[in-house]
Amino acid sequence: MKPAITPRKGESFDWTTPAEFPDYIKRQTKIVATLGPASNSYEMLIKLAKAGVNVFRVNFSHAKPDYSNIIPVVERIKKMQAEMKGTIFCPSILSDLQGPKFRTGELEGHKPVELIKGETIKLVTGVFQKVGNAKCLTTGTQDAHLCVRTLKVGHRVMLNDGAVVLKVTKRVSKEELECEVVVGGVVGERKGINTPELEVPLPALTKKDKADVKFICGADFTDFVALSFVQRPDDVTDLKELMSVCLPDDSVLPKIICKIEKPQALEAIDSILEETDGIMVARGDLGVECSLPMLPGYQKGLIRKANAAQKSVITATQMLESMTHYAAPTRAEVSDVANACFDGTDAVMLSGESAVGKYPIETVEMMAEICIQAEKSQRDYEREQMSVAPPMHFKNRLKFRYAVAHSAVTAAKITDAQAIIFFCMSYEMAIHISKLKPMCPIIIVTFSEKIYKLVAVLYGCTAVLMADNQDQDHKDSDGFLEAIEHTCLKVLGDSIADQNVVFCAHRCPYPSLHNMIRMARFGSATHKKRALKQHRGSVADLIKPELNQTSPKAGDRVELWPLDAKSLPL
Repeated sequence: MKPAITPRKGESFDWTTPAEFPDYIKRQTKIVATLGPASNSYEMLIKLAKAGVNVFRVNFSHAKPDYSNIIPVVERIKKMQAEMKGTIFCPSILSDLQGPKFRTGELEGHKPVELIKGETIKLVTGVFQKVGNAKCLTTGTQDAHLCVRTLKVGHRVMLNDGAVVLKVTKRVSKEELECEVVVGGVVGERKGINTPELEVPLPALTKKDKADVKFICGADFTDFVALSFVQRPDDVTDLKELMSVCLPDDSVLPKIICKIEKPQALEAIDSILEETDGIMVARGDLGVECSLPMLPGYQKGLIRKANAAQKSVITATQMLESMTHYAAPTRAEVSDVANACFDGTDAVMLSGESAVGKYPIETVEMMAEICIQAEKSQRDYEREQMSVAPPMHFKNRLKFRYAVAHSAVTAAKITDAQAIIFFCMSYEMAIHISKLKPMCPIIIVTFSEKIYKLVAVLYGCTAVLMADNQDQDHKDSDGFLEAIEHTCLKVLGDSIADQNVVFCAHRCPYPSLHNMIRMARFGSATHKKRALKQHRGSVADLIKPELNQTSPKAGDRVELWPLDAKSLPL
């Protein structure tokens, strides 16, 4: 069917696309993909974006001191963003800070050692003894040295991602502990050390992290910053203060994503959510620090709390791990991704699968299809259960915003709308409508390039960047609505033409559209403008012919012809 809108002068629309939303828009759960040797070329970035990636994750754990391995990747992403700007294939950037790292030190002959269950070994700082062996393990980082000095009798020490477990039985000296091997196994150099019961007396920002933040802010390329090993709200505050100092005066602070990896973060999650912009359910370290059987419950609880607090939430780690080496996932992995969607996560994340895997494109395509099918299979009452009421701590002005978003979602459900078109200049408004989990896609139209990028992590939202030239192209509210229709049609193609939509606006340039909700068929704004032009004329043109032969005088009674109801839109 021919679209209701014709292109403007100099524009051309592609009418060959099918008259339904493409999968990229229909999929409401977003995809975060970690970049690495397998995926950081310019060609791969383009392919990943078109396969379904919404956010690129740059892992600063592997950043060299001079950032020589990070700068080329960032330059390629920025080049791709410039080329794809204004389209739906323009992923945002998430910079992931390393955080405190506890690792084992050097071993004799650089060979792994086997620890036998029931044996007693020593755990000492690298300052006390540089090289370890099967009877004495050393620590290899400054953070790990402090860990040994702080551990108490009875505390567990998890090595090599929890494969080997020690229990502290005696403190010999400040730099030296005796431990019992509870779970035996092989331990090598530079393997991770986790201490579940210990609240490490370290800030989440290490010296390396601070240097990385200065680089990130100086280059001004990132949209999100992930903070590792958060334990308390102050960790978030420290990062905000550092970024405020490092960023140029005219820059907007990147949104902070707190990685929940420690039991202490679980205990303080409510206060952490008050400070942060979002969280990541980092199931790798969280699964080591906590009991594995409890991990699914923690995931559901964290997603539920983040949604209730109107904060974005990413579910991460080993989601399609087998696709690092194989072209198809296991059945359990498929169910894992789908269950994260059922839980209400905003985004799911790929780590090694996309960074070093053999099949990065196929992995993204598989994850996208799993998300689409999971969303299709959800029953209405399940989706309603995920919808959240406005939190009690909302201020009055936030409740007013929430009411606008809630009304738009309700109207879309009642009218069976195919999309919600939401003009907003506030990231918080986009979050409000996203967290209500409407059944149809949400098209966020904005002048702000920052919001255009930040929306990439929000459930169900597709961003459309609109040129801020209302003084030239649209001088009234009807012209503004027509401009929105043209912009959406240009970006989304024929899929949205003549669809039933709900249009709403917040902080609109025109007061008559501010906090407004309108149900219409896409293209009605253009129809209305044309109809008004056709019927524009003097009052005399509407007077009955017999009275129109002479001009009416003051005080004369005139009768107007009623307009045909079909000639003008409602």
